[in-house]
Amino acid sequence: MKVKLNKRQLVIGVAAVVVVLAGLAIGRSAQDPGPGRLDDGAERACTAFAAGYADAGTKTARLSLADEVNKWSAGSGNARIAERATALGRSANETTTAWQADATAFTQACRDAGWSGSTG
Repeated sequence: MKVKLNKRQLVIGVAAVVVVLAGLAIGRSAQDPGPGRLDDGAERACTAFAAGYADAGTKTARLSLADEVNKWSAGSGNARIAERATALGRSANETTTAWQADATAFTQACRDAGWSGSTG
């Protein structure tokens, strides 16, 4: 059985696909909190992390630093920094590789929000 589409049906099909793709793109952008702004809580979380990162070589030290960072980020309206701080807390008791990956992601979230400090 052959299906033959006329020009009008093809145009309608393409238009429907474009509408669906546009809807998906809009939905994804609404879910992405973006870099957010660097409010006081976010800046303190980023600065505390930078100050303590070099000395956080053990799981105990990482957990302590993650707790401090989460305390500051909880007072922030920056969703991405709060999300990355939570990830730091989860990975603090995991492998060094997981901790370092989340540390890099947290630092990047800080920089994306406009923080200009350094880690180490």
